[in-house]
Amino acid sequence: MANRLRHAGLIVSLALLIGIVAGCGGAKQEPAKTNPPATPAQQVASQPAKAPALSAKPGDWKPDGVIADNEYAQMQQFGEFEVYSRIDGDKVRMALKAKTNGYLAIGFEPAQRMQDADIILGFVKDGKATVADMFSTGPTGPHPPDEQQGGKNDVTVFGGNNKDGVTIIEFERKLDTGDAKDKVIKIGDNKIIWAISEEAAFSGKHSKRGGGVLKL
Repeated sequence: MANRLRHAGLIVSLALLIGIVAGCGGAKQEPAKTNPPATPAQQVASQPAKAPALSAKPGDWKPDGVIADNEYAQMQQFGEFEVYSRIDGDKVRMALKAKTNGYLAIGFEPAQRMQDADIILGFVKDGKATVADMFSTGPTGPHPPDEQQGGKNDVTVFGGNNKDGVTIIEFERKLDTGDAKDKVIKIGDNKIIWAISEEAAFSGKHSKRGGGVLKL
């Protein structure tokens, strides 16, 4: 009797073992999950924007608010404010660029803070660029247009563009305008101040500002 029980136990154990092995071998394995390859559009979107190429002998200049390859000779960055520049004879041509939907401004040779700075301020609103030639009368302004202070407007060629929250203002001006409300822009070091506003209006307050030395 005992032998029969032991024999039956061995049969049950063997049957269970066979079932376990069979179950393991027959289990369906889930395929490894992989992300689908990125589409060409996704690959382009993930890549950082390519910086425009610069040239010691820049090509055609177009004040259209688009900085093309080889349109400028150099670029300097002041925080979030970019300045592209080139010298053509007795003129300087520039592009100001920053992430904003408001105005961009650059001031040349201030005495103290904004005092006596020769300011060029521009913005794009409803697809139209507006640029003014200004002069600051105090350390914190105001900076009325030159024409309201006995000077003249020496920034008459300009353009701009606002796209994807980035504004670009392009303009040209003589290095030496002969205007008492303008500073001579030198080939070499120029002390500057700059400002960025979120408002596309001359009356807007700047949200960011700074200064530095612009090398031409």
